[in-house]
Amino acid sequence: MITRIVVTALLAGTSGAALAQQQAAAETDQGIPEIVVTAERRSQSLQRVPISISAITSEQLEFRQLTEARDLSAIAPNIAVNGGTTNAAAAVVTIRGIPTNADESMGFDSPIGMYLDGVYLGRSSASTFEVADIERVEVLRGPQGTLFGRNTTGGAVNFVTKAPAEEFGFALRGGLGNFDQRMVRASINSGRIGDALRLSASYLHRRRDGVVDNILQPDGALDPGGFKTDTARVAAVWDVADNLKISNTFDWTRTKGVPMANQLTGVGDGVFRPNAVIDGVQVPRVQPANVRGYLAAATAVQPQCGAPLNSVTTQRLSSLCLDQARPSTDTIWGNLTRLEYSGEAVTIRSSTSWRKWRNVIEGSDLDGLGTIRGPAFTQATTLNGLPQSTLALFQPAGTAAFLASQSVPTTTQPLFQASNDRRQTQFSQELELISAGDGPFQWVLGTFYYSERGYERNPQDFAFVLDTNQAVFSSANFGALAPLLQAGNPARFRAVVQSSTLGYRAGGRSVAVYGQASYRPESLDSKLGVTLGLRYTWDRKWVDRFQNGAAPTTGAEVALNQRNVSFSAPTGHLTVDYRATDDVNLYARVAKGYRSGGFNLRQSTSVANNVGLIPFEEEKIWSYEIGTKLELFNRLRINAAVFHNNYSNLQATVPIPITGGGSFGTQVVNAGKIEYTGFEIEGQLRISSMFSIDGGVGHVVPRVRNFPGTSSTGATVNIASSATPGNAPAWTGNLAGNVRVPLKDDVRMVGRVGWSYVSSQEYFGNPLNTPFADQIRGNARSLLDAQLRFEGLKVGPVKNAALTFWGKNLTNQAYVNRGIDFGQLGFGSVIFGDPRTYGMTLDIAF
Repeated sequence: MITRIVVTALLAGTSGAALAQQQAAAETDQGIPEIVVTAERRSQSLQRVPISISAITSEQLEFRQLTEARDLSAIAPNIAVNGGTTNAAAAVVTIRGIPTNADESMGFDSPIGMYLDGVYLGRSSASTFEVADIERVEVLRGPQGTLFGRNTTGGAVNFVTKAPAEEFGFALRGGLGNFDQRMVRASINSGRIGDALRLSASYLHRRRDGVVDNILQPDGALDPGGFKTDTARVAAVWDVADNLKISNTFDWTRTKGVPMANQLTGVGDGVFRPNAVIDGVQVPRVQPANVRGYLAAATAVQPQCGAPLNSVTTQRLSSLCLDQARPSTDTIWGNLTRLEYSGEAVTIRSSTSWRKWRNVIEGSDLDGLGTIRGPAFTQATTLNGLPQSTLALFQPAGTAAFLASQSVPTTTQPLFQASNDRRQTQFSQELELISAGDGPFQWVLGTFYYSERGYERNPQDFAFVLDTNQAVFSSANFGALAPLLQAGNPARFRAVVQSSTLGYRAGGRSVAVYGQASYRPESLDSKLGVTLGLRYTWDRKWVDRFQNGAAPTTGAEVALNQRNVSFSAPTGHLTVDYRATDDVNLYARVAKGYRSGGFNLRQSTSVANNVGLIPFEEEKIWSYEIGTKLELFNRLRINAAVFHNNYSNLQATVPIPITGGGSFGTQVVNAGKIEYTGFEIEGQLRISSMFSIDGGVGHVVPRVRNFPGTSSTGATVNIASSATPGNAPAWTGNLAGNVRVPLKDDVRMVGRVGWSYVSSQEYFGNPLNTPFADQIRGNARSLLDAQLRFEGLKVGPVKNAALTFWGKNLTNQAYVNRGIDFGQLGFGSVIFGDPRTYGMTLDIAF
């Protein structure tokens, strides 16, 4: 119904356009508006910057309801975003096939740099918050090894917020939508106070109910996908003198919500997965536990949940039994103080920032089931319930009778559930010297200091399903009696109840110096430009892991779990651009990126072998890119780039199966090598003052050259021929039609119908260790959004109001937004993206 309403309204606007031709002709056709960005630390036209960069302005952000990093897929090619698993604020952002970490522990740094007003955000889970006053979002593709240098091997995303305005103003926005969505935002600007001081303040409250019905939870606000967000921001600018400015911005965000539901899509069935043969070498596949057999014999504690196996499907379910799905709360504080001196020859800018994040997850239901009761395994009860006649063959008569009369114990242990308490504090200081004026020689020099401390305590409770016919009543253990014991086994599949906690304190420090210089010879009419950027970074990491299992570390284990390590690397780029005309800009760029090493905090240690936490080294990337930026007839803008990236020393996670099952360990090694080749094209066509079209397409072809695996003999082998990079869709695209029609008395109708596309993707790179790869694969998503806005409305004393109707995923497509393969534990689950959402907002400005 909502699709029909929006489309009908837009068609009506098209008809209205014909009726309003005379009024429209009176409007000045300004062509395609210029977008100003600060990607090179100075204000420049987007078309003049020789970088593959996309930017979206505050007007479009507001109109299209784009408020956080999880909306980035819809605005630029070769960018895709997948949701988090256990907290409502997390996201996995991919640029040109290179994703942020799916593992959210603090042992890894992200290859995609996330920034707020140029301030580096160390944890990707702490970067997807709502900011009430976003001015624009800049997305820089490819390694940014100089100005945005820290760990930005894949690219950078910079959220730029609004500075306090020159004039007094007050704006209020309210909104309603399905799933009981409600929002209110208020912002106020003081204007100039005494010709020197400007202040602004804003507050936003947004909430909605969950999008999946948890049968066990009567409160819709606590259903999966439900959240409540409050965010506030206070900014001040003090013009101390004509050439000296001090600004300070404080922001605070609190999001409490239940993460999207994990739905069980695949379970092990006991079918043996034979070894793969790669280049003539036998490579074992992970053997999943027979969870299907266990669930077939288990029962649901809550009758309304039905048989546990009923919830195992690859189709999106609108309701689930989730006994452990509890709220996740993210709280973020931040403050940025910036001093800027503008001299005749140089601008000096100092940026001092402090940020803090805390995430508390009360409970995560990762198996998508209600409370289930099934047989439990213990060493003392393995013979319970077997036929007395069989037991009498190897037990005394009295013992055989007693054991035969005993039942197999049961447990209500979930397949997997977890909670978490994470905290992170960071401090950064950056000093920049920027050349003033518009001469042929432009330069930037800077120093950067960053430090962080973090803490995590992650308890996990899970069950490993044991096939007792194979593990206990085998011929190796009982010889000729094995067939009798297997035939009389009262519960073949039993759950081994296990608990484990990951707990650690971690920290790090990064120091860098950098410089970038551009030269445009006046003798060549300033058409040719050469830019060289260099940066040198020194990183240090330390970790104190106090628990990685059922009990805290003690004795000799303590020293094995306390480690520190240092890394350093030069990075930079060389860019040549040629401004053939004012509207044609060509460029070629070679850049080197660097991602710091760290620690895999889930790695096992061994006191017996004196093996402690093993650090992994830094990654390196060389990127080669050519591109063009065109504007034709002041109506058509086309930006395109072709790139080739060589990623070496890749941090690859190698699973280490634990003998006997029950879990799996991992080790991160620097043995991977991947090449990414692709292109992206963005365009905008302004047909008239009323009609425009914009869109883009991106394509990435990854080629895995080396990826480590383990052969059947324990040797490391290259399994590149079977590996596929995770979270790396081959195709992304978007296309939209826009209409802007003047109506009566300065009222305007603005409409947009937009389509975005992300092709299918794997979530894990090694299919040998992901038995449920087919069931958890991310399907292609093709999403249709629309907005219809009436501006310039007069409501009583209000002379400037706007009413907007909006809808997202109007076709209600079911698409997988994240998949988890638990491998040896015997099941896989997925998280679906939002279904159809829609609503309306009212804006009032004074």
